[in-house]
Amino acid sequence: MEPHPLTQRLAARLAEGGGEPATTVIIDDIWLAVVDGSLDVGERLPTARELAVVLRISPRAVEHAYQELERRGVVATRPGEGTFVSLTRPSEAELSRRRELAALCRETVERARALGFDLDELWEALAEHRGA
Repeated sequence: MEPHPLTQRLAARLAEGGGEPATTVIIDDIWLAVVDGSLDVGERLPTARELAVVLRISPRAVEHAYQELERRGVVATRPGEGTFVSLTRPSEAELSRRRELAALCRETVERARALGFDLDELWEALAEHRGA
């Protein structure tokens, strides 16, 4: 069975080592692939396990990416069948919520930088806070 072209593209992006979390790379790449037509509406995506094995990452990271893409209306998961490109428009409430989160992220990064912290230090602080 031929590997899905998505897996090859994601593997190349992760190999570049840009420092982004794998989940973010997966979300961004799938979104761009849908927008540019590389992935068609209705197309079945690799399972989280398949993608995780090829990318050598945790299946949980792929599951998180798929869940976020589902929240954004880009994919739909059908139990027993798989995850498919759906591209349904998210609700206005969800769009507003996402805009507010993006603004909060920008503000947090700016404030951390103003205090002399880099993004890695911010990630570490967030990870510590998450565990608390």
